[in-house]
Amino acid sequence: MKNRLRLYSGLVLFIFVTGHLINLSFGLISVEAMASGAEFLLIPWRSTFGRTLLMGSFLLHIGIAIWSIWIRRSFRMSTIEFVQICLGVLAPFILFGHVVATRFIDVNIVTEPSYYTTLTMLWVVAPWRGVMLAAAVLIVWAHGCMGLHKWLRIYPIYSHYKYLIFSLALLIPSISLAGYVAAGNHILGAAQQDGWVQNLFADANIEPWMIAVVIARETTFQLGFLVFLIALLVGRFIRRLIGSRQNKPRLYYSPGEKIIELIPHATLLESIRAANIPHASVCGGHGRCSTCRVRVGQGLNDLPPPSEQEVKVLSPAALAFSVRLACQLRPIQDLEVTALVEPDVGLKEVARYRDYLPAREMDVAYLFVDIRNSTNLSEERLPFDVVYILNLFFAEMAEALQETNGHYAQFNGDGLLAIYGLTSGPKQGCVEAIEGTKAMFGRLVDLNERLKNEVPDGLEIGIGIHAGGAIVGSMGPPEAPVISAIGDNVNIAARLESLTKEFSVPLVISATVAARSGLDKSRLQEHSVSVKGRNHKVNIYAIREPKLLTSNKMEANCNSRTYRTLPEISKLAG
Repeated sequence: MKNRLRLYSGLVLFIFVTGHLINLSFGLISVEAMASGAEFLLIPWRSTFGRTLLMGSFLLHIGIAIWSIWIRRSFRMSTIEFVQICLGVLAPFILFGHVVATRFIDVNIVTEPSYYTTLTMLWVVAPWRGVMLAAAVLIVWAHGCMGLHKWLRIYPIYSHYKYLIFSLALLIPSISLAGYVAAGNHILGAAQQDGWVQNLFADANIEPWMIAVVIARETTFQLGFLVFLIALLVGRFIRRLIGSRQNKPRLYYSPGEKIIELIPHATLLESIRAANIPHASVCGGHGRCSTCRVRVGQGLNDLPPPSEQEVKVLSPAALAFSVRLACQLRPIQDLEVTALVEPDVGLKEVARYRDYLPAREMDVAYLFVDIRNSTNLSEERLPFDVVYILNLFFAEMAEALQETNGHYAQFNGDGLLAIYGLTSGPKQGCVEAIEGTKAMFGRLVDLNERLKNEVPDGLEIGIGIHAGGAIVGSMGPPEAPVISAIGDNVNIAARLESLTKEFSVPLVISATVAARSGLDKSRLQEHSVSVKGRNHKVNIYAIREPKLLTSNKMEANCNSRTYRTLPEISKLAG
């Protein structure tokens, strides 16, 4: 929640600053153009709601930033994080005075101050304030751009347009600063006229004592903020001295078999960085990218349960209940962890690691589907035509999987392997596998209607379904891993698919799947068959009409998918 509030309040401030900068650029035309532009760009912030939202976001963002500095136990961080924090501290130091001055003018001056009045204050009366305010706007802009970069860089669309965004990030403040200087030079020229400044202030009901009060209050607030920052750093130093006298739990870190002391009440990521151990964290430790994930060994039971946001970010890695985010953990006991992502991971690899699932044994359902007589399909057509037909076929099968909570695991020529139960458990996975089969045959009918000119005889498929334990996780080359499964039960599912030809049926399921799914077996005949590579026979059901399959569990569950939380999945893992 803290990170969300910081993000949302920061976005409000960034939108305000963007409008302010765009309006300043109108100074290249004239001061009157700036005033006209403000009617459209800044008018929302002059309402009661707009002022409340802006001031609330300003105070909330600063408050969260100060709290984050206080709870942070180590200042070891990336360069961009350090620069962003420094800019974030400088901005309120300068802007507090501007906010106080603006509020004082609003209360004590009846006449709405014009842009001529404001620019005269900044360029003629107190030019040093004009320089500081221009610097503050640029500092806020740079701070906001860094925050947006850290937030958006994990998304592929940002990488696609990053050069355009970077160009805008440089262009907007450059043009704005040019407009500000052009308007200021115009004011300096007008101020050379005798009595021009005095008449301007008289029309705005501004008296000399008001200017003195504004400057004094601005200085007081800046000094107060500086004293507060010094007190904050002193408090951190005292806390560190007290913590150094306490017995600290130890962290056993792999790879490298390093043993370090955990900083009291710090996040695991902070302790790792404080020990000068390279560790991945693309989002900067805000719990968004999941690249700081670790597998926890000893000490797992002493950790608090993950938050809803952590489970969301870790999915599908959340299936391995021992996987946690280093930036979200604050361990107080000895802990053993293994890093799961290379420390030098870049933006290109973020998407891959978001879908990474550490290998582990799981009890799920496996569905093999294969096109019958695919050899004849290839012999009678041009290669491009075959590819076109296969792509249509796999697109329909993928849609059926998506509708029924199935996972597309492997592609093999004219067939595929799907896994059911990754998020819903073994029993519900079998129910969903049966539903997925019915969806596949339904889509095959529609596809054959579309391809009746290209494939007059129509496509036919055979499906085999089995369930049981296997090793499930991300497999394949590091550049393009897929979540798949290997093991004896996976092989059995493949053998059941081949048995559809022997029994001349489109579907063969194991007795395990039938029992778990609550299948109505009253009209089905059970067979006991030998399966290649297995000493014991396997009980199966050869089904001629898959669309007629029904069960009590299907009726209860087919329209309400179950997605369990991490603690519930932990119970399934047993």
